Amino acid sequence: MEALPTEKVSELKAHVGPVLAVRFNRDGNYCLTCGQDRLIKLWNPTKGLVVKTYVGHGHEVFDVATADDNSRLASVGGDKLVFYWDVATGNIIRKFRGHELRVNTVRFAGEGSAVIISGSYDKSVRIFDCRSRNFEAVQTMRDFRDSVTSVAVSGHQVCAASVDGFI
Repeated sequence: MEALPTEKVSELKAHVGPVLAVRFNRDGNYCLTCGQDRLIKLWNPTKGLVVKTYVGHGHEVFDVATADDNSRLASVGGDKLVFYWDVATGNIIRKFRGHELRVNTVRFAGEGSAVIISGSYDKSVRIFDCRSRNFEAVQTMRDFRDSVTSVAVSGHQVCAASVDGFI
């Protein structure tokens, strides 16, 4: 196992205001940040450079995820939508709807990152099909008594963490 870093390599001035999440892409060569300033930024962390800025959210952005092939992004935030992006062009492919309150967390799942899974303050987890032209969830899980703060995916299994203390 490689040794973990013991000192700071660089520091990135990422956003105006709080940075709410940071994620590496699938191969670890780039990272994504999102923040209260409603922006998503793609970085080359080795060079400390912004590669692209994604603009489209009307409220703060709480989380961002990359597809397995790094060609697409999903982001969520205070606007109650799940944004589905083309990485290269910076264009929004689709805005999935259905959450009633802010969306806290997002992950890709399925073969070829065919679905997006999101968790929200509205006490639900929703699954959206990236291959269809539908803007609504194909499945909604409402088994929570409080806000869903995190989702994790492994194969066909989904774990969701909630403020109510349950997974």
